[in-house]
Amino acid sequence: MINKLSLGIATYLKQIDNDNTPSIDVMKYALYIILHNIITIISIVLIAFVLQEPISTLIALAYFMVLRFFAGGYHLHSSTWCTILSITFVCVAPFIELSMVWIIIVNAIAVILLAIYSPRNFKGYARIPEKYYPIMKVVAIAIGSSNFIWLDSSLAAILILQSALLLPPEKGGEQA
Repeated sequence: MINKLSLGIATYLKQIDNDNTPSIDVMKYALYIILHNIITIISIVLIAFVLQEPISTLIALAYFMVLRFFAGGYHLHSSTWCTILSITFVCVAPFIELSMVWIIIVNAIAVILLAIYSPRNFKGYARIPEKYYPIMKVVAIAIGSSNFIWLDSSLAAILILQSALLLPPEKGGEQA
């Protein structure tokens, strides 16, 4: 569905201004990413209101997006599964109740994973020069460590999910 919509918009834009637009394939790819993210975010917001947890869910979404930006991580091979996983986890996170001890344990494990593996899997996906990777690692660790101040269960859940997406895929297996 998103693929078809992206192609339609790219084709329309190319017809309007053939000389000053990139190829249809380039526009289709860019539009696909944009539309995929917009649909995911809108779905999360709508579900958050239905579940009557809009503030907690939006905080969890923002935390996930910012952490993902700096830490990186592997991508699912299917954007449909990526969407389903993102929507499900971000919308369920506000309902996860952990004790203070478990929040600290989960945070500690996640921050250790961030320290070891972030930033991860940017080559081929982003145009961020490698010279900035150490700064990105420090920022990712700072974002993860911030939950030691808030001690929030939903942020701990988001943090461990994002940190798990940094783990290297099994050799010979597909990337997560």
